[in-house]
Amino acid sequence: MTINLFLFLRMLKVTCAIIIHKNKILITQRGAGSDHPLQWEFPGGKIKQGESAEDCIKREIKEELDVGIEIILKMIPVVHDYGFKKIRLIPFLCSIKTGELKLNEHVDFNWVLTKEIEKINFSEADRKLSRQKQNRQILQKYIGEKIDNPG
Repeated sequence: MTINLFLFLRMLKVTCAIIIHKNKILITQRGAGSDHPLQWEFPGGKIKQGESAEDCIKREIKEELDVGIEIILKMIPVVHDYGFKKIRLIPFLCSIKTGELKLNEHVDFNWVLTKEIEKINFSEADRKLSRQKQNRQILQKYIGEKIDNPG
């Protein structure tokens, strides 16, 4: 139990925003020099010491995309071990409140339908998050679109 607690404390806590606009979801593409070169993700970043997950996602989205967001609800986190780092990815369903998208860290962005998510070249943690049954149900309820479960 002590080892598990130690690993949990060493785990990076990362937030991401699942931003919905006109029934589509925003995805962003990482640069070639990142940990996950040219893969797609839900935008977000690491929680700083003393920062809440909610404050983190608002800060990260402002820094990365130059927009202010409104958090609609917190979704179900996932844990993923990349081998060189282990993260707890904490998702928030959000909408854009102020500003217009500007890429400050990513190389591209796209608005996709939920049924298109399975075809996206996501980083592994984001893929795991997008396939998590409860999160898919939240998206289906919020957007009202039938989502095929990948099984």
